[in-house]
Amino acid sequence: MAKLINVFSWSHSAATDFELCRRKRYWSKYGAWGGWERSADPTCKTAYRLNKMTNRFCLYGVAAEDAVMWMLKQHQAGVATTVAEAFDQVARPQLRKAWDESKEKGWRQVAKAACLHEHYYPQFCDLSDREIMDTIADVVKTCLANFQKDVLPRLAGITPDMEIPIAVVGKGDPEHFELEGVKIYAIPDYVYVREGVWHIVDWKSGKAKPEHGEQVALYALWAQIKHGVAPENIQLILEYLQSGERMEFQVSAEDLVMVKERIHESVQDMAQYLQDGDIRGNQPMPKVEWDMCYDPELCRTCSFYELCRPELKEALGPELEH
Repeated sequence: MAKLINVFSWSHSAATDFELCRRKRYWSKYGAWGGWERSADPTCKTAYRLNKMTNRFCLYGVAAEDAVMWMLKQHQAGVATTVAEAFDQVARPQLRKAWDESKEKGWRQVAKAACLHEHYYPQFCDLSDREIMDTIADVVKTCLANFQKDVLPRLAGITPDMEIPIAVVGKGDPEHFELEGVKIYAIPDYVYVREGVWHIVDWKSGKAKPEHGEQVALYALWAQIKHGVAPENIQLILEYLQSGERMEFQVSAEDLVMVKERIHESVQDMAQYLQDGDIRGNQPMPKVEWDMCYDPELCRTCSFYELCRPELKEALGPELEH
């Protein structure tokens, strides 16, 4: 089997992590690389395992998105469904499996087993297990109810042949395009074409954030570069399933130029932390050169806290964990 090569890539989430904490980018992209190998050193193996960590917010987000897509497919097949059925058929088994793996520390034997931040770093969680489980269930059910009430009617006329297939994480190479020779990951939740207009939808289970607009604008650039879609034929939609809010907007050619410029600037900033600034070689500078986060509060929510803890404790003292 050919040896895997760590190719430089860019995504909206990677750029966000890099801006918040250079060290987090180091651990996720370089420190964790090769951690699946038996010959990897302990730190690399730990980084690889921690890089798989999730939290309750991501957990209920994925469960809600999978369940709404199940509801949509059932609707397209002419099968009426309820919120309870969607929760029991899709969300509940998924949530239970992840919860049990995390609670039983299955990641000790299998690095890819679910590991919740709330279980791994209990000192930073002020909720009981029951409170966490109830919150997750309530959020998912609320998302499904709002989808059924508000979103599904708007998608009533959408058929499978109108949908654009999206390569997702865990099933081969995720959706991407190339810009200036750099692999750009862009993975919309749902895309369909109606009367020549590409509707790019992103489901959100949490609150609205300004960066969500940047995220879906990247998807518009994906449609333009990979599929040749003109900006005026792209409709961007943010569906906030928990609150029932909806944002719909378009982008111009000038907007997409700005997206390209942002990516270019971000790539250039990341390149400064590579040997000789060479993204083709993609060899990181030593770990110590990757600046740590300025805000200890963010460190408490980071998967890699365990690896940074010795330096944080030296700089901030034991009060960091209180």
